Amino acid sequence: MTLQLIPQADAAAEGLRRASWADGLGTAPATANDCGGGLKGLAGELTVFIRPLEDLLELVTGDPAGLYQASHTWETYAGDAQSVSELLFRALEQLQDAARGATADALRATLWVLGSAAHSIADWSKVTSQVLQLCVRAVEVMRSAVCAGMELVATAAGALGDLVFGSWPWEWEEKAQVIQEFAHNCAQVVDEVVEALDAALQALREMVRLATDLGRALVPFHQAIDDAIGALIEAIPPGEVLGPLGDGMGQLPQGRLGDTYEPGPVPFEGSEHRFREDHQLGYAHEFDLGETDMTTEQLNAMLRQEFGHVFLPSRVGDNGQLNAQLEGEGQVIETSLFGMGIPGVTSGDIVVQQMTDDGFVIAAQRGHPEYPGEVAFRLRNVDGRAVFEVTGAYDETILGRMGFEGNTNPAYAGISDVAIWSDMKYRLRDMMNYGR
Repeated sequence: MTLQLIPQADAAAEGLRRASWADGLGTAPATANDCGGGLKGLAGELTVFIRPLEDLLELVTGDPAGLYQASHTWETYAGDAQSVSELLFRALEQLQDAARGATADALRATLWVLGSAAHSIADWSKVTSQVLQLCVRAVEVMRSAVCAGMELVATAAGALGDLVFGSWPWEWEEKAQVIQEFAHNCAQVVDEVVEALDAALQALREMVRLATDLGRALVPFHQAIDDAIGALIEAIPPGEVLGPLGDGMGQLPQGRLGDTYEPGPVPFEGSEHRFREDHQLGYAHEFDLGETDMTTEQLNAMLRQEFGHVFLPSRVGDNGQLNAQLEGEGQVIETSLFGMGIPGVTSGDIVVQQMTDDGFVIAAQRGHPEYPGEVAFRLRNVDGRAVFEVTGAYDETILGRMGFEGNTNPAYAGISDVAIWSDMKYRLRDMMNYGR
């Protein structure tokens, strides 16, 4: 009996053996080290103190694009290794009743060992990928925070000079204009810092995923752990959603967290996306992925091709869908939150029920925590910027189903944004900027 492993896995293994995955980690381009390069005066002098930090970042990581390419190679290899593992275990199943004797027993034992080893290799390869992706995010957060701070120093110094020396003492209109411009610049810096904090939170979530993947690599019976957590959740009754997310005092205005009600059959105005059922609750989130020269057609081709790498819910714990593509209507996809397989809470199947030129619509299947809900996704180029939109529609939130009291839709809408779709935004943006 001859077993032929998939060629993609052999090619990936050979590439890793030659260390070709590190080819992209060369010297960073000169433009990558220009934080504060355009600052003058006091702020320009202060840049000398942050230059060693930048030099260290560049020395350790090279350029973020090369680091991202390396992480993508490791993640792809993890999917290929898992495919080999599944192939070996399928062969083992075929042999269970097909052969008898010492030779057959030895072959079955060999297949089991090889399949388990391939799965272990996939787990550790995924861990390596998560480490590199976390490094990419950390580098971006640190540089953006430092640059935003230096820009604020430069703005403050310039505004102070203009306010004191830039006009005669009685030219109040000009001084008022200086103050107004400074306030505007401060607001811009605040926006940049908020964005940096959002990226830092995303890095924290990447760290949680890394810890989860590391645990799976170290502890092979992770499904038993997931089952135990699920039993614990069922045994402990929840209370009510506290603070501004629930009913009562201090409730946020509707829509503050993206929550919507009776979303209707059209998730996006002017699009071909359609929901098939009427639902009472929902959410709507929109993300700006930044400037791009990719067309809507190219963006969606990328999404379909790299679906397993950018669609966070498909990253199940067994690595089986890492290299999956978005194939078309009727495709069934297993999903999980943070790779945890707790039925009805963090995992379940979805089906692709509609494909459009600028996105797709999925529907939860029975057993999924959002059943019978639907979610629509749209990715397009809007005036030179990539925009990613997600709209969900459902009858009940998982929080309500678990027993939380009050209006749980705002909380659930916020969780869907922070825990799932914000991270998908970053993966799409990384693929758009670094993956070509």
